[in-house]
Amino acid sequence: MFLKWGEFRFRIGETRYVLQAYKSDYLQESLFIPFRDITNGKETYSAGRYIDLDSVKHTIDKGKWILDFNRAYNPFCAYNSAYSCPFVPPENWLKVAIQAGEKKYK
Repeated sequence: MFLKWGEFRFRIGETRYVLQAYKSDYLQESLFIPFRDITNGKETYSAGRYIDLDSVKHTIDKGKWILDFNRAYNPFCAYNSAYSCPFVPPENWLKVAIQAGEKKYK
């Protein structure tokens, strides 16, 4: 179970987007951002991708976090059916192509 901890607000072109960030408990120092985008099932894993952010490595002045889509990775279930992966909540389904990050496993 994850706790909704905050959100990232950003623009791609002229369109604004929001992604929810989660923690597994309130003491955790990192954030978990599961997301889907319109590349899923074509260029990237069909169930979505994840980004993990560390509170030391991925923050800048005044506690602002850096959301870097280059860090997006496929969940373990993309490589082995023995793993189950957290469901990406619909609030984190983006209607845009995120071309950065790990691509589909063949």
